[in-house]
Amino acid sequence: MNRGALVLIRVVLLCCAQLLLLTELVRAADFVGAAKCASCHSTQFGQWHLSDHAKSMGEANSENVLGNFAKQKVTFHNMESHFYTKQVDGGVEYFVNTIDSSGKAKEFQIKYTFGHFPLQQYLIELEGGHIQALNIAWDSRDKKTGGQRWFHLQPDEEITTEHPFFWPRHFQNWNNRCASCHSTNLEKNYNAADHSYDTRFSEINVACESCHGPASTHREMAAKGKLSKENSGFDRALPNKNKWQFSEGEAIATAIGKKDRAEIDMCGRCHSLRVPLKKHHATHSFLDTNDLHSIASPFYFPDGQIREEVFVLGSFMQSKMFHRGVTCSNCHNPHSGDILVAGNALCAQCHSTKVYDTPAHHHHPEASSGAQCVNCHMPERTYMGVDNRRDHSFTIPRPQLSFDLGVPNACVGCHQGKDNAWALENLGKWGVQEQGEAHWAYAHQKAESGDVLASRQVVAHAADESLPEYIRASLLRDLAFMPSRISVEFAKKQLRSASPLMRQAAISSLQSLPPQTRWKMLSLHLDDPSPLVRFQLTQALAELVSTLPENDSRKIEKLIEEYRRVMALSADSPATRLNLANLEMQLGNVDAAENEFKQAMRIESNYVPAIINLADFYRGSGKDAKVEPLLKRALAIAPDSGAANHSYGLFLVRQKKYNESLAYLKRATEREDATPRFSFVYAIALDNQGKTALAVSTLEKANKQWQHQYDLLMLQIRFLEKLGRSDQVLPYLSKLSAIAPGSPDVKAMINKYAR
Repeated sequence: MNRGALVLIRVVLLCCAQLLLLTELVRAADFVGAAKCASCHSTQFGQWHLSDHAKSMGEANSENVLGNFAKQKVTFHNMESHFYTKQVDGGVEYFVNTIDSSGKAKEFQIKYTFGHFPLQQYLIELEGGHIQALNIAWDSRDKKTGGQRWFHLQPDEEITTEHPFFWPRHFQNWNNRCASCHSTNLEKNYNAADHSYDTRFSEINVACESCHGPASTHREMAAKGKLSKENSGFDRALPNKNKWQFSEGEAIATAIGKKDRAEIDMCGRCHSLRVPLKKHHATHSFLDTNDLHSIASPFYFPDGQIREEVFVLGSFMQSKMFHRGVTCSNCHNPHSGDILVAGNALCAQCHSTKVYDTPAHHHHPEASSGAQCVNCHMPERTYMGVDNRRDHSFTIPRPQLSFDLGVPNACVGCHQGKDNAWALENLGKWGVQEQGEAHWAYAHQKAESGDVLASRQVVAHAADESLPEYIRASLLRDLAFMPSRISVEFAKKQLRSASPLMRQAAISSLQSLPPQTRWKMLSLHLDDPSPLVRFQLTQALAELVSTLPENDSRKIEKLIEEYRRVMALSADSPATRLNLANLEMQLGNVDAAENEFKQAMRIESNYVPAIINLADFYRGSGKDAKVEPLLKRALAIAPDSGAANHSYGLFLVRQKKYNESLAYLKRATEREDATPRFSFVYAIALDNQGKTALAVSTLEKANKQWQHQYDLLMLQIRFLEKLGRSDQVLPYLSKLSAIAPGSPDVKAMINKYAR
């Protein structure tokens, strides 16, 4: 046998041996359960056993159920519910008799508890493996603080069996909306063919292996005495807790050594508002597996403070603490979830007490509520009726921002009955200087309202590397509302950023560019290593497939295949189905698009965005008879929806029911989700009905609400001229010349009125 053959055999044998070893490791990497961790890690197990994680979900038994099921009767939204128990086989089972989807009273067994403090919810299993969260919950606080009672989670909504929040409907579905972060090693097992679930988990709650990964190899190595610092038997090494030290003369400690983000990646998977991009694995970074929601309304206030449920990470990533390397376990015990030290001592780990824990800094009596760091810099907001959650962006109270942008601040939040003027006056006495419009929130708010003149201001903040990356990326996304030379050039530069967040945001901001320009800029980045960036690229380029040469369209098709795999992770969500419907429309797959619209409504028949989009799809397909019933349904479900009112108003216009349309078009301009387009269309409709003066009043109001909108300003001038009120044109023309100095129409008007 020649030497080459011997070498080949050795290589093959070595590869086989490595494969056998790898196979053994993969086979061995099983979930073993928290109970088996306790024998060696009793302290950590004991801490975890009392934690929110351990009580995230449980069997409905006498040990876990906190609510009063002693023949309790409650009525919410004109629906009566009875809570009671039954003795079954020597044990206790828990039941509720409440209204079902048909509107009739029916008995349901409580299968699981969900959470424990300050409230506990209860889960009911319906047909097809659908597990639903009852939205009547138990307030587990003590009586002195208003607890020990049943309450409804949506007291201000008019809940009926048709409301999206009615408990058997999608938005109360555990499988899709809750399960992945409340149990260990969850497999959703959704079957789209019959809209059913066979959801499984290794452990019912958030246990050890949710964070550490499967422990069987670790246990085997421990038994054989083979554990080492380099190899713990887990797929992922334990995160290093960043350490801090004070330099001489410094009031704030700095991190020692390399910043470790592994803990953020681990905790952020559940403590964030996100879209999953792939099935989670212990070794994946957060941004490789998730699309984090940016700072945008209605989820955040304009200055980034929490508004809706955003689950911490997006807030924390705005903070100086995150920017400098603070990680979760610097403040929280990773097993109990509790803070490491009570009171200001927690902050004193990094902030000198001589500088910060004194009346000279906080201007309140020592040991008072106002002297507590968290009450000024981590104000609480209440969710689910009783759950107070602290804002982790570590804000500085800014009453001037509250004046100008309507954001909350800790001063008047704590001092009931006082206003922002009082707060500003006192801050002035203390020598505190407000940033004014130098704060990035002003630019962000202008961008969200479509003020194109803010683009230079937005770019300046997005380019400011002293700001946290998450804020900069959110501002960069804002530029999609205001394409200009400066914004496009800045976004183009950020396509080469080292940060996947910035690259993703750059693509998002360029999505409104003309197709050829967009392709020229983005086609160079189709092989970006980040799944997050490729996900955004697909959304930006999918509609170009049919217009490109075959070689180029094939490149996008690869991205589309990956996009479909991402969407499959949440195929049981109506929003996902709506995204897929829009994708199919972009690709020209009309039948597939219609099917996706219908799948969205199969999951949630009262999902208003899908209803409106399907109606528009039928309008474009010439199926007019199907449009009106859908739009009336959308209005019945969401009478306060601007989009629903606007769509129905346009339908009436197409039916030549002009007078009837005005009420709906007007209503659309007054709703929270109103857009400049709604006012534009309403004004035209008024003018068509001979109500030009009212159209001018409408546009005057709209131009105050939506600053520097070309279409609104131009229409205002046209209508003023029509009414013979040309003497009122100049203020609007001045704004037009500022935003579109090169426009032929604007130049013509300037020449006309310059005479």
